[in-house]
Amino acid sequence: MRYILTTLALVLITSSSSAQAPFSNLEFRIQGSHNVNRSRLYDNWHPASGMKLSVSTPFYTGDWEMSLGFHRFNASTDVPGFGALWISSGWGLKIPVHTRITIRPIIHIGNYRMSFDDSATTYSGESSESDFVGGARILTSFNISRKWFLFGETEYLRVQTQPLMHLLFISVGVGFQVQTGNFVKIFLE
Repeated sequence: MRYILTTLALVLITSSSSAQAPFSNLEFRIQGSHNVNRSRLYDNWHPASGMKLSVSTPFYTGDWEMSLGFHRFNASTDVPGFGALWISSGWGLKIPVHTRITIRPIIHIGNYRMSFDDSATTYSGESSESDFVGGARILTSFNISRKWFLFGETEYLRVQTQPLMHLLFISVGVGFQVQTGNFVKIFLE
């Protein structure tokens, strides 16, 4: 994680496009995702595909965003399966690589809530659990028009459970961008 933060700091220092008009547009993204790493967690659960919705806007330096994601883990032993919902706020940069291609490193923090299938599980004694989550991701987008783009994303989440959960997601999705009017810009400021 410290290498990712160091890389983002260096990109910020060297980025020529870091100064921009805050809240000048809104970008909406929807994506399908799948958990691809394996750890001790997978002794009891199998990951299913999930989805995430995100909205971002230019900030004074970089972009600010909010995300809402959902994914499911199905039980493979006698423990109950669970659905996970996480909401996060993050900051990132847009680094143009080509006229149509942009790479975006993003860091984020938030809340990760697991809702277990049984009302009271024997595994944890609770029907749900809510934990702090931190993460980083790299999003690569390809503009297909002035407003629409396709993207792929690799995301790492570290959920502060006991023991720690380390999740790695691969995602693909579509997004679009709209210019904000004066009312929306004043409201966001």
